[in-house]
Amino acid sequence: MPQPILRPPTPDDAEAWFTFLLAEQVRTYDGLVPATFAEQHLEARAECLADLAASFASPGTARRLVAEADGELVGVAGIVDAPQDWEIGAGFTPAPAARQLERLYLRPDQHGTGLAAAMFADVDDGRALYLWLIDGNARAQRFYRRLGFVDLDERHLAGSSWGGTPMHRMVRPAGG
Repeated sequence: MPQPILRPPTPDDAEAWFTFLLAEQVRTYDGLVPATFAEQHLEARAECLADLAASFASPGTARRLVAEADGELVGVAGIVDAPQDWEIGAGFTPAPAARQLERLYLRPDQHGTGLAAAMFADVDDGRALYLWLIDGNARAQRFYRRLGFVDLDERHLAGSSWGGTPMHRMVRPAGG
């Protein structure tokens, strides 16, 4: 397989991003989220595609990246301003940092290749950063700890489409 090309997503990538992300979330969290996870997210597909296309067209302060090989997405990453609306509604304010690693997913054949670290380095601007980690995702937790993230002693149950799966935040100070 050729070395993936890293680039910012364009509005034309919205469909591929959505499809890739959903497939990787289903695979990553198999057994941790309800069997209806994909179905529930597909119900919001049209709205998600419109939101993604708009955010890719005008990213503002968001930093997003796709990794592409042979014309297919093999990874997605994104950092956004925080807190997000759902965090505010759930009372998770103030956020532990002004930026959140919202997404970092790779196709399984890309694990262990250095692609995740390269994508993270490309979207990271060195400011303090946090993320939400689904409990039980030990591989991701080890990866983020190597990047300087530490676990926060707080728990939250993910939304209904996620089946109330437990998750917690990890934070990395500026310059991590």
